[in-house]
Amino acid sequence: MDNAEQIEYWNGEAGKRWAQDDDTMARLLRPISEALLEHAPLEGCKNALDIGCGGGSQSLMLAQRLGGDARVTGVDISEPMLEVARRKALEPAGGRAALEFLRADAATHGFKPGGFDLLFSRFGVMFFDDPAAAFTNLHGALRPGGRLAFSCWQAMKKNDWVRIPLQAALQHLPPPEPPPPNAPGPFAFADPARVESILNAAGFNRVALQPFETTLRVSQGRELPEAVRELARIGPVSRLLTGQPQSVLDTVFPAIEDALRPWFRNGALDMQCAVWLVTGEA
Repeated sequence: MDNAEQIEYWNGEAGKRWAQDDDTMARLLRPISEALLEHAPLEGCKNALDIGCGGGSQSLMLAQRLGGDARVTGVDISEPMLEVARRKALEPAGGRAALEFLRADAATHGFKPGGFDLLFSRFGVMFFDDPAAAFTNLHGALRPGGRLAFSCWQAMKKNDWVRIPLQAALQHLPPPEPPPPNAPGPFAFADPARVESILNAAGFNRVALQPFETTLRVSQGRELPEAVRELARIGPVSRLLTGQPQSVLDTVFPAIEDALRPWFRNGALDMQCAVWLVTGEA
């Protein structure tokens, strides 16, 4: 999808659905948020921009890390998600940084030049239709010597929580049309050489990618059929199933259950994931 389509998607029914599932996503992705915060160069940061902040769970974690004399601005294109984030900002501060949220397209928004000393993102930068231009714009929002830290998914073959349910579903559904090479999407930044090239072209230096692998608790406290339906709401397989008749779903869901049964133990569905932790400097 191009940026206009992304804006429509994230402000429509999909955005509302993700807003409803924000607590689930925050729990699911917390191990990655914590790893990114540990890896990010936060020393001396007073003004951070969280790109693609969504419901703001990682914005809040970042604000807690930075402390009361700093500020975190979350930016996203999805108004339903930002409504969730703004409710989080109303929670008692408890010594955390000030939080504010802005509805804007980070790829093109006219940020104050040099207004931030950290660009931060948990899975919010892989959807730009022109990533070189987007990162050039974001580079301009950093002060000289400012830092960049974001996470992005490694290749699908290393992310069982996506690959296995998709493979099971595609046994019973026609395959979607293949996207163009390097099209925006969850795995658009899987190639580390491409990521480094884009960031260097945008003006960043000292770019580094560190691999990080962990286990995601996709669902807990449920039976396998419920866990599969939860995963089908929040994972990439959701787009494949949207609009399918019930007769098709009655075939697809049991197939996904069979595929995921080895990973379901003691009421929890735990699956492997792999991401890149990316850093750079202006």
